Amino acid sequence: YQRRVHGIQSHLIQSMKIAAFFAFLLLICSAFGTIVKSYIDEQGRPIDHHVGTYLVKDKMQNLYRVKYDVEMLGGNLIINVDEVKGIRKVQCDITNIELMVDFNSVPDAYSFYKTITAGNYERFVSGAEWNCSDVQTGSMMLLRKVIEVEINGVSVLLRTSDGSYEEAIKDGSFSLDKAEEPQEHAKTLCFGVNQNKDCTAASRPLPIYHNKYIDVQCSNCFVGAKATVFIDIKISWFKLRYASAGLRDIAINGGFVLDMAAQGSASGTIDKTYSLVDAGLVVQFWIGPIPITIWYEIPLRMVATAAVSAQAKATAGVTANWNFGNAFVTWDENNGWKVAKPNPTFTWTPVLKGEASFDAEASLAIIPSFIIHAMRLVHAGVKVTPTVMLAAHGDTTKKELCADLSYKIIGDIFAGITINIPFVKLFEKNFGPYELFNTGVKPIAHWCVKGQATQPFYFFTYQHAKKKKKKKKKKK
Repeated sequence: YQRRVHGIQSHLIQSMKIAAFFAFLLLICSAFGTIVKSYIDEQGRPIDHHVGTYLVKDKMQNLYRVKYDVEMLGGNLIINVDEVKGIRKVQCDITNIELMVDFNSVPDAYSFYKTITAGNYERFVSGAEWNCSDVQTGSMMLLRKVIEVEINGVSVLLRTSDGSYEEAIKDGSFSLDKAEEPQEHAKTLCFGVNQNKDCTAASRPLPIYHNKYIDVQCSNCFVGAKATVFIDIKISWFKLRYASAGLRDIAINGGFVLDMAAQGSASGTIDKTYSLVDAGLVVQFWIGPIPITIWYEIPLRMVATAAVSAQAKATAGVTANWNFGNAFVTWDENNGWKVAKPNPTFTWTPVLKGEASFDAEASLAIIPSFIIHAMRLVHAGVKVTPTVMLAAHGDTTKKELCADLSYKIIGDIFAGITINIPFVKLFEKNFGPYELFNTGVKPIAHWCVKGQATQPFYFFTYQHAKKKKKKKKKKK
C-alpha cells in the first residue's frame, strides 16, 4: 500500500513538473512574441505575422508594456546580423552608410553573400551587438536598407541607407505605454536640462554675463520634467495610417535664481542657445527582426537681462513646481491632427537674500522643448516658455531687501509625421506649433527679507589675482 501511495505521489510530482515546464514555455512565448502565421504576398515576398506582449524598462528602470500585432517582411528579407554565423567583426563608417562584415572563412562570407543577394527583392539588415550606432539617438539597434553588396575574400561590403519601417512592415499595430506598478514602486522618467538625477535642483551654476562692472550667474537654473511616454502606431499595406504620441502626467520642476553683483550702475543681456541639450533613449527593443527605438531630445534657449544701480550683491528668483497633466497629439489619414490640451497649475517659492543697498531689475526665461521621437515615423514635442521677472529694492534705513516677483508662461505643442518611401520625394506632415495655453503676466509675491550689511565688492564667478608686493631693494 505504501509503495502504491509513493508511486502515485511520484507520478503526480512528475506530472506537475511537466505542466510547470509547458507553462514556463508559454510564458516565454507570450513575453517575447511568436510567429503565428507565414505566407507569400502578391509580389511573391514571404510575410511573417508576429504577435506579442512584454515589458521593457527605460533608463529610470520604469516598466513599459509593449503590445504588437504586426505582419512584416519574413524569410531572409530582414537579416539580423547578430544571428549570422561565422562573423568575426563589423566595421561601420560614421554615418553607417557602409558596413564591412568580416567573416572567419571564405565559405562563411560567400554563404552570407548568396543569402543577401538571392532573388530580386529589397533586403534590410538589423543588429545591436556590433560597433554601429545611430548618430542621433545613440542606439546600437539599427535597421538599414541594403543598396549594394560586394564580396572580397572573407569580407562583404554592404552599402546601405536608412531603413524605413513602412517598407518593412506590411500591416499591424504597435503600442507602448507605462505598465501598472505598485504605488510604492511607481516612478516616472526624469529628463530635462541642467537637472540633477531626480529633477529637483540644478546640477551646476550657469554663467550668464560678466564684465568688470557686473557679474550675473544662474546659481539654480534648470528645468526637469517627470512624465510617462506613450506611443500608438498603426500601419496598413506599407503605409502609416494612424499615430498618437506624447507625454502623460507631466510634472515640471524649475529653478530661476540669479546671483548678481555690481560695482555701481551696470547692466547685461544674454540670448543664448545652450549646448546643454539632454538627449537619450527612452526604450529600445525588438519586434521580430526589427529594432524599435524611442528617444528624446531637449534643446534649450535662455534669455536673461539684469540692470543693477548700486554697488551691492544679492541672490533673487524663484523655484517652481508645475503640474501639466497630459499633452499629446493624434493623427490619422482621414481626419488629420487632434490635440489633447493640458490643464496646468503652478506653484512658486521665492528665493531672496542680499545687501540692503541692492537695487536691480531683472528677467529670466529658460525655454526648453521636450521632444519624443518614435522609430523615425512620428515625433511630438511640448515647448514651454516661462519668463520670471523681478524688481529688487533695498532700504538701508529699514535694513531690508524686498522684491516684486511675477511670471508669464506660454505652452506650445508641435508634431510631425515623416513619410519615408523610396522614389517619392521625402516630405513631412507637420503640425504646429499650436498654443496650448498662455498665462499672461501674473504676480508671484511681494517678498521682503532682512538686508545684509554692504560687503567689499567681489565677483561670484571670477577671482582677481592678488597684486604682488614690490620688494624693496636693499642698499649696498
